[in-house]
Amino acid sequence: MTELYSFIESTLIDTFLQLAKVNIITGEFQYLKQDFEIKNDFEGITNIYEYMKKFVSEKYVFPEFVEEYLKFSDPEYVQKKIFGGERIIVYRYKRKTSNGGRWVIFSITAPKNSSVDNPWVVFGLRDSDTASTALTNAMSALSVIYHKILKINITDDSFEVIKTANYEMPDKSLSKITDWLRVFAETGNVHEEDIDVYSKFTEIEHIKEHFRKKNTRLSCRYRRKHIEGGYRWAQMDILPDVDYSDDNASLLLFVKDVHDEHMAELRHRQELVDNFNRDALTLLYNRHRFNEDLELLNNNMPQLLTCLYIDVNGLHELNNLLGHQKGDDMLCCVADTLKIYFPEEKLYRIGGDEFVMLSKTLTKNDVERVIVEVRKTLAENKYEISAGAESSIPGISVYKTVGAAELAMRKDKELFYKNKSGIRRKRSVNEELEKLLTEKRDAEYFLKLIAGSYAGVYFVDLERDTLRYLYIPEYFKNILERTSFSFISAMGIYAKKYVKAEYYDEFIELLDKNFIFKKLKKDEIISYMYKKVNGTVMRLKILKINENSKLKNETVWIFSSDESGI
Repeated sequence: MTELYSFIESTLIDTFLQLAKVNIITGEFQYLKQDFEIKNDFEGITNIYEYMKKFVSEKYVFPEFVEEYLKFSDPEYVQKKIFGGERIIVYRYKRKTSNGGRWVIFSITAPKNSSVDNPWVVFGLRDSDTASTALTNAMSALSVIYHKILKINITDDSFEVIKTANYEMPDKSLSKITDWLRVFAETGNVHEEDIDVYSKFTEIEHIKEHFRKKNTRLSCRYRRKHIEGGYRWAQMDILPDVDYSDDNASLLLFVKDVHDEHMAELRHRQELVDNFNRDALTLLYNRHRFNEDLELLNNNMPQLLTCLYIDVNGLHELNNLLGHQKGDDMLCCVADTLKIYFPEEKLYRIGGDEFVMLSKTLTKNDVERVIVEVRKTLAENKYEISAGAESSIPGISVYKTVGAAELAMRKDKELFYKNKSGIRRKRSVNEELEKLLTEKRDAEYFLKLIAGSYAGVYFVDLERDTLRYLYIPEYFKNILERTSFSFISAMGIYAKKYVKAEYYDEFIELLDKNFIFKKLKKDEIISYMYKKVNGTVMRLKILKINENSKLKNETVWIFSSDESGI
């Protein structure tokens, strides 16, 4: 039996780098096995707690583990653990060696009868095995991510600190997790606006109820006080420990900083909301936001509210004659001009050519003075607007104020078309058209057809499926409006309704842009004759714009009646 005991003792001792019998009250210790690699650095030290402090000062412990390691150099901390009933305490850390560093396991082992009268325990140090090393590496990685890691038990309201900063260590009198979490918030560590959310989340009954229903992670975000001042967003996660059961509700509590991530999410959400409330073309607020703001203003009547209502003159004509891009340019110019003259006010595009400005600071007279300058600036770009302004009257809804401003705009528009401004605008559009025709050499095609009768003349961009027209019959204009001015879709409707059945398939073939471009490469003009359902013989000519034009995908479509028949 003696040989067996000797064998066991020698085998156990061989697994340790260092063993010592320690009095945890006085700090006295006796070596059972000494680590000769570091023996010379610690000669003459007779107190284990001083030994451990010197172990740190000599930099045998890697910096990220110093804080936790030094807890074991505090006699009160060790005594509380052992005299409180713990028989084995284990801590893994990375230790400096002559070859760099290695993971080791520090342990304190106490007999069952440990007490103030019998304060002797064994301090041991051994290499970490492969499994322990893997676990330690995982915990080390978690320690980098998480600011605080606790093991809590909501059955007995206890907790064990795995990781936390020294300045956040709970008062030694706080032995219950509920008390620590409560005091943490009450002492200013949680932003006052988040205290209700934090307190509800950390209620033991709330946590119990959650894990009774489902065994899944419980998360909460709140702002916690930062050591350098101010508050940063943090996330607390609670999830079941491996030994969790209804009778032993053991959980892990993690806290990590998510401030940068959270702020990025908030910015992204705001961008989505902002995009939803913005007009895609002008980037002013849209009608949806306008309606929301009016409702809010009407429910919280401001002392002053002035509305400016604007309608852009000639947009419809410009779109029809010069194309929608020219119309878009006009709208953007108006929007940009309003931004310059009303930089602090809310601006909206609420319809195709309608704009609104709302102000809580400017009076009707202020706005009317500014709008004079707005008109001058727009006139430099050959654009004109009709405008009306109105300020609120106490007790009158904001909707009536907006309505009054719109009515004033309508009266201004009537005056515009009664005087020569409307004529000048039409002449200006015609001059632009003539210039555009000349630049694109469209005029030569138009001149070819004016000698005979014609039923429609269109400049069609086949890639964008858009058109400009020089002449359009009313019925085809109605078809275009139904198809949101899609030329190909409109021609499809035209073919079904007006083209005789025997010509339908060939006519539809002409609506294929690839077919058209292929034909136009061979011939300068595509000429096609067909009959309408009423017997009228029609001739369609398709010509390509000059290759030197910037709009190489634009074609000219000329429809005319043919008296010679087919």
